[in-house]
Amino acid sequence: MKRANIFISTIKDELHLLFGDAGAVLILVFAILIYTVVYSVAYGKEVVRDVVIGVVDEDNTASSRRLVDGLRSGPNTKVGYSLVSTADAESMFYDRDIYGVVYIPSGYERDLLSGNQADVGIVLDGSHLLIYRQVLQQAAADILTYGANVEVERLVARGLDAATILGAVQPVAYDGNVMYNTSLGYGSFVMPSILVVIVQQTLLIGLALMAVRRRAMGLYPEVITLWTSVKITAAKILVYMMIYAINLIIILGVVWPIFGFPYAGATLDIVSLMTAYLVAVISLGLALSHLFKRRESPFLLLLWSSVPILLLAGLSLPKEAFPEWLYLIGELLPSSSAVRGYVAIGTMGASLSDISSEMYILIALALFYLLVAVVAEKHSRVCKNFDK
Repeated sequence: MKRANIFISTIKDELHLLFGDAGAVLILVFAILIYTVVYSVAYGKEVVRDVVIGVVDEDNTASSRRLVDGLRSGPNTKVGYSLVSTADAESMFYDRDIYGVVYIPSGYERDLLSGNQADVGIVLDGSHLLIYRQVLQQAAADILTYGANVEVERLVARGLDAATILGAVQPVAYDGNVMYNTSLGYGSFVMPSILVVIVQQTLLIGLALMAVRRRAMGLYPEVITLWTSVKITAAKILVYMMIYAINLIIILGVVWPIFGFPYAGATLDIVSLMTAYLVAVISLGLALSHLFKRRESPFLLLLWSSVPILLLAGLSLPKEAFPEWLYLIGELLPSSSAVRGYVAIGTMGASLSDISSEMYILIALALFYLLVAVVAEKHSRVCKNFDK
């Protein structure tokens, strides 16, 4: 390899090595697209609709039936069974035939029309938060709406004016305005952070596979200078940045619009953020890749860490819930800053100035891991030469 052409030669050799390894191609080229599409299909529905519930109506009056009709009309819930007893409801609930039970006790209409508190029992499955939220939201809305309508009818019958009635029924004016995740969907909430973590994990695993294959083929022919190591490392970074840039363009330009996930920020801001992120992750991957000797080792050591890494980003679990030392460890991972930055730009429409702290951290990590990768590249050549 001629030193004058080492940058171009490294790019050609890296592409040839990559596309000659089916496993590396699967991880580094196709995995991010496959994972993104699979997760998008899973979360693309955004919210759960028509959750089957059962109703035990012991009151059996016009008021209780109107409440049941509201639950039946949805859209979140679907009354699949009108049950006779709580024992039947309990049996069906534990058998997963229904995912919630609404219990209307005897005397419901009497208490409601007399102005006393009317009780309605709701039994939900807390192990499935999406279903739990949808049923609770629907049941609470129907119960409160019907109760307010009854109160309005009572006040009208007493001859009160509209202003007095509004103040009595709605003592606190509420005007809800969803700013970002307008569908209140789980997919729009979680997919941006999942995408960022997928980028990091596939790169770390794929680069480790490439390093193991490179050593197995004996592709460390000579001891190199530090400057040559810089050019080789830069060439490798450029190769994988091009591959992931194409993947991200497809994901954000095609997959995201198909499933309706949010993309509110300026394209230039997203490009700047992802550029710093890719440099940091690829440099980290190149540095770590020299630690693996066996091809299966990256999967055993890196694949399991995806969920902890997602939690350490502080999105699905607030950073205040972590011990300070654990949060600081999470900051050493490029994904932590990138998740917060991408969610701010892509979902909330923030600008680079709004996420300046995240950008500074990513740039610092990129420079640090780049230095480590350069030193590791030079050291690997020295060790290979000594082995000979």
